[in-house]
Amino acid sequence: MEEVEDRVVPSWHAMTPEACIEELKVVENIRRTGLTSAQAAARLEEYGPNQLSEKRKVTLLEKIWHQVNNVLVAILVFVAAISLVRAITDDPVTNGIQVGIIAGVIIINTCIGIIQEGSAEKAAEALKAMLSSDAIVVRDGTEVKVPAQEIVPGDVVMLGLGDKIPADLRMIECGNLACAEAALTGESVPIDKMVAAIEVEGDPSRTPLGDRQNMCFCATLVAQGTGAGLVVSTGDFTEIGTINALVNKVEDKKTAVLEQIDTVSKWLAAFIVLTAIVTFSYDFWGVDPENSKWLDSLSIALVCAVAMIPEGLEAIVTVTYAWAVSNMAKKNAIIRALPAVETLGSVTVICSDKTGTLTQNVMSLTAFVTSNARYRFDVNSKERTNKNFVRDDSYMAERADHLKLINANGVVKGGASASRRGPRSKKKKKTL
Repeated sequence: MEEVEDRVVPSWHAMTPEACIEELKVVENIRRTGLTSAQAAARLEEYGPNQLSEKRKVTLLEKIWHQVNNVLVAILVFVAAISLVRAITDDPVTNGIQVGIIAGVIIINTCIGIIQEGSAEKAAEALKAMLSSDAIVVRDGTEVKVPAQEIVPGDVVMLGLGDKIPADLRMIECGNLACAEAALTGESVPIDKMVAAIEVEGDPSRTPLGDRQNMCFCATLVAQGTGAGLVVSTGDFTEIGTINALVNKVEDKKTAVLEQIDTVSKWLAAFIVLTAIVTFSYDFWGVDPENSKWLDSLSIALVCAVAMIPEGLEAIVTVTYAWAVSNMAKKNAIIRALPAVETLGSVTVICSDKTGTLTQNVMSLTAFVTSNARYRFDVNSKERTNKNFVRDDSYMAERADHLKLINANGVVKGGASASRRGPRSKKKKKTL
């Protein structure tokens, strides 16, 4: 990821609109005139495009090397090389099968490891998907729609109901404006916006984001009203950009079980090498020194080494994790990363905010019903395509069972005592 230079960020929420205009070095009537095309191009060159920096993606070769870079795999590769030499010079069938088996084991274990990687990359991609694709700004005295990447500090962005905010804005005009900031602050209720400066005691930078009511933040949504905001931060310098930087800095840490497996693998590799040396020495010098061939002795030693290598150790651990995840799922606990099962077993209390952490505070379409079919919608899809709708006539069908609804209405109309009437009550009525 590209390093973001240090930049002094003023406390925009504690400044008046006039002070913000002066700090950004724009004209006083910026709301009416906006930036000129030349000014926007110059500021785009100075501040860079309005987009989040991406972490350097690990190439496929690097992922493969990360999986095979251990002692046990090195021993397997060495054995496969010797078997390949013997297949060429001596017995092509037996040694060829041995090479194929070893190569297959290495490939399967490598594929399993690669599939498990990439959770941090997915999180960064999800943040990028939250950004707006375009916005309406004032340029050369007129309102125009421009790509969000071309927005620069000093631009005036026009906001309306349903708009996704493209950058951090200092509001200079509000008309019953409120923004849904659950994705950033976790606040489920839309925040009403204002224009006046916020008076704070002490350090203004310590004011919570939810209390900065004269600011609109990148990747949040306009829930109601209209407004105009002055762009004060773009790209990595926005609040969502700070989160993106933290996500990209996530380091892969091994759990205790994986660290123990590495330790066991090293001790096991040392024992296997020592045993192979002893086996080779005994066969070459101890059994029949005069007629022994070093290649045959080496092959015997390596066969013993291969027999002792637990090449399926990682696969066994993965299967065990998967089994534990399935058991947790039966108890309504969904786990995304398999190794998390291990550490989750020692957790006693989880403290978490609901909105923005466990939920997105977004109303989503889940099912689409026509006169003759029922469709299930993929709510986790990042793109709007017709492939998101999959026909499934059994999906949510129970909720549409009209007979159950009629029976329920009958109970409600009959009152609470209707369900308690029985033969005893009827008999009592006749006696009276």
